[in-house]
Amino acid sequence: MAAKTAVDLPESSRAVPARISTAAIVVAAVVALGVIAWHVAAFPITNPFYGLFENATDVRVYRAGAATVLDAGPLYDAPVLWRLHFTYPPFAAVVFVPLALLGGALAQIAWWAIGFVALAGVVVMSLRSLGYRVDGRLGVFAVSIAISSTALEPIRTTIWLGQVNLLVMTLILADLVFLGRCSRWRGVAIGIAAGIKLTPLFAVVYLLATRQWRAAVTAVSTFVATVAIGFLVVPADSWAYWTRHLTDTERIGRADSPANQSVRGFVSQLLAHFDLARFAERAVGGPVFVAPGWLWLPLALIVAVVGLLAAVLAHRDSRDLLAATIVGMTMCAVSPFAWGHHWVWCVPLFVIALDLAMRRGTTASTWWYWLAPAGVVGLTFTWWRHWWDSGPYLTSDHAIALGLFMMSRDGNGSAVGDMLVVLYSGCYPLLLAVTVFATLFDVARTRRRGRMARRPAPEDAGSIA
Repeated sequence: MAAKTAVDLPESSRAVPARISTAAIVVAAVVALGVIAWHVAAFPITNPFYGLFENATDVRVYRAGAATVLDAGPLYDAPVLWRLHFTYPPFAAVVFVPLALLGGALAQIAWWAIGFVALAGVVVMSLRSLGYRVDGRLGVFAVSIAISSTALEPIRTTIWLGQVNLLVMTLILADLVFLGRCSRWRGVAIGIAAGIKLTPLFAVVYLLATRQWRAAVTAVSTFVATVAIGFLVVPADSWAYWTRHLTDTERIGRADSPANQSVRGFVSQLLAHFDLARFAERAVGGPVFVAPGWLWLPLALIVAVVGLLAAVLAHRDSRDLLAATIVGMTMCAVSPFAWGHHWVWCVPLFVIALDLAMRRGTTASTWWYWLAPAGVVGLTFTWWRHWWDSGPYLTSDHAIALGLFMMSRDGNGSAVGDMLVVLYSGCYPLLLAVTVFATLFDVARTRRRGRMARRPAPEDAGSIA
């Protein structure tokens, strides 16, 4: 068996750090410039609603929630901004207090800057984990990739809305990828992330499954500390959240929303498409199709177990970045409600796929490795188009679709329309499914090759006999 080069080895296993090539830097920079031009011209960037920096609804809600805390008002019993509720744990409102102390425009600029720094940091951590040398070349490449990734729907929508997703992902990756496995600080960032947004608690299950006991205890202890801080600062609101509002997912959005890219959302959208009336509930604006627990929870449990298995196997194979990325995508899939912009994990997944293509797709016979990064982009790109009479999901006469899941859906019962609905309703969970399958297949193939390599050669077997 031929010896593996430093570039062929899995992440965290390269004896010599790989160097980002000049060609890769040039291509990434050109793509980044193209994405900037695309942002300016496609929507365009000055559009009062769809422009990249013209919305910021969520960061406004964060500021309003924090202002409510400062004013000692009710945080959960009434909308904090327009008709929008604050849906995060009380600790999040405390964290967002600095935004409330800044002026509106300054807070938005600061929040966008924090988000981009977090995005670039995710790319740097990903490349470092994959065994690349951290230097100026990597920095230029990482910034170019970060800019380019803003053309992906989860990233663009996160920036557009001023969402917290990039910060949460950065905290989780800092724990699972950046810190060493024996670091005493491992688990702290996950606990903080869970205090801001509950879904990172799934990472604690991963820590337990990989027998990282101290990190798991640290994460849980940190999370409990965030809950305690909430009770110290806003005791009444904390009691209301943990006893009444925690399970109220309808405050977040419609279960059958096209943007609900979770297992529950996928099933609910299919129920809506096929108009299964027994699952419809009355609501303002028309019926809402809600998948019952007995239907979606078993599916979510299967997804959680298989995703966790793939992450554990990747961890054992020293592929911590792949493991953390699968954990992040799985926690989105099994959540009762996962907006498309929650799937910011497409960025480290793209970096993994790009690394694979750059290492192995270098000949005419191995070009198909480039299908991996192309597939990530294809499923998560901000596909957009205008159409008239857009149907039940968008009610305006002249609407715009952002992302594959927002494409118009044929309700005439055609076979092609039904297949497309399956794709649109679960395009991001499909990305997880492909990633998990590829991981399990690669681990099985690697172990099979390892067993074959350990077998004695025929002549050796004869001499032993």
